[in-house]
Amino acid sequence: MHFFQFIQREMRGALPRLMIVSAVAGVSNAVALAAINFGAKTADDGTISAWAAGLFVVALFLFIKAQNYLLIASTNEIGAVVHRLQLRLMDQVRQSELPALEGIGRPEFVNAIVGHTVTLAQATYNLALAGQGLFLLFFVAIYIAYLSPLVFILSTAIICLIGWAIYMTNQEHAAGAIESSKLEDRMFDRLTDLLDGFKEVRLNRARREELFDDAVETSRTAANVKIRTQTEIFKATIFTQSSLYALLGIIVFAVPNLSDMQGESIASVTLPLIFLVGTCFGALQLVPVLAAANAATDSIVRLENKLRPVESLSGASTSRPPKGFERIEMREVVFRRTEQSSDTIFQVGPLDFTLRSGDIVFITGGNGSGKSTFLKLLAGLYQPDSGDITCDGVRVDESTRDDYRRLFAAIFYDYHLFHQLYGIPQPDMIEMDRLLTQFGLFRKTGIIDGEFSTLDLSGGQRKRLALIVSMLEKRSILLLDEWTAEQDPEFRRKFYEDLLPELSRARATVVMVTHDERHLSELTFPARRLRMDEGRLVEQNTAENGG
Repeated sequence: MHFFQFIQREMRGALPRLMIVSAVAGVSNAVALAAINFGAKTADDGTISAWAAGLFVVALFLFIKAQNYLLIASTNEIGAVVHRLQLRLMDQVRQSELPALEGIGRPEFVNAIVGHTVTLAQATYNLALAGQGLFLLFFVAIYIAYLSPLVFILSTAIICLIGWAIYMTNQEHAAGAIESSKLEDRMFDRLTDLLDGFKEVRLNRARREELFDDAVETSRTAANVKIRTQTEIFKATIFTQSSLYALLGIIVFAVPNLSDMQGESIASVTLPLIFLVGTCFGALQLVPVLAAANAATDSIVRLENKLRPVESLSGASTSRPPKGFERIEMREVVFRRTEQSSDTIFQVGPLDFTLRSGDIVFITGGNGSGKSTFLKLLAGLYQPDSGDITCDGVRVDESTRDDYRRLFAAIFYDYHLFHQLYGIPQPDMIEMDRLLTQFGLFRKTGIIDGEFSTLDLSGGQRKRLALIVSMLEKRSILLLDEWTAEQDPEFRRKFYEDLLPELSRARATVVMVTHDERHLSELTFPARRLRMDEGRLVEQNTAENGG
């Protein structure tokens, strides 16, 4: 979609109003120019034209009013467009499914919601001023045609040539801007690798050097693209400036020899031409702005097209959310995912699994065996490619999946800890304080004005706080993905010997991925133990009293 079409759609009818005001500003500017030109001509005769002076005052007043309204209204409209666009993109992300988001990647989201919206805002503001310039150009051209048809023909021919050059430059710059945007996404990935993987980078010199070399190559390629594009723009700028100055030279030095125009007539037509040249220079400055806006529009529309098919499946649920469950069953469930890095297909299943209310289930297995994927399938974050998941006999599909998900609270391995207790409108603060004390966090953080006082905690402490939040959600099923991995021996022991038995007595349902083989062999409460290997459940037994 072109930038102009995008803005016309997003402004919801405001663009015609702004263009009308731009036309008023352009006309008043042209009229003021004509009044000045006429007044200067009469002043040469020793008289002052009251008519020209009055026309100038009226035109100046209209220009000031129109320009003031145009700038303020366009600023308001730009702010509203950016606001709506950012909220729409975030809402589409909110409504999307996990596989779609995993396939798109963070850089594309960040650039679209933060970077590209700023680019569109800048371009829209410049577009409003450009509209005024176009109307000025049109009416000044009419005035020049009135003064001298020959000058008008010459000016039109040269300006059309300039317009063609600007168009071709814009096309080349648009392609460069799209390529540059993709390289910026890649550079964002390298920066994320450097910051998120800083510890690993510092420990491995070879990794550090190769990562930096990759970043250098990406940056060099992006710089070369920008240099090549800017070079073409500069060539077009030089061509345009030369052509416009040549136009002025032809009018002043050649036209008197080709027509009966005298010095006074040449002087009267030169002033409008200078205005015309200035307007063309301003239009040329818009080339990189509009090219960047076209690239940003293309990226945003492409992102929306990726999200919209998923979003359409996630409409508002009409059924009541479940207050609990008795039995969840997975029958012949298969899920396949293509690894982006190698294009290999990873499969989980076929899986047959039953979860009853009050069960505590431990899932063990090697890395890459499919444990985390199993949790996401169970929670409804991944949809099976084949097979069925049922909850109390009701199949989990597009119409029931959102309500089914409300059964779960989860702490995945790559969990995120929010600053506020979103989704818990009336948290039990007494329970909150009790849990903070139980988990050794009472004097380390707490809720102040609806937010945690700090999240600057160690990895194990953050996971404990995430578990507290999950318990405050009061969901029917708690999913834990290697929750104990970052806990010190004391809290790991307390988890297995104190917290889990407490949850078992309360008939809570817990499904947990773990590698704590020793603790599983010493359980003192009823539990089930599953082992996964190469995406399949290969062993199921009861783990209690060393069983």
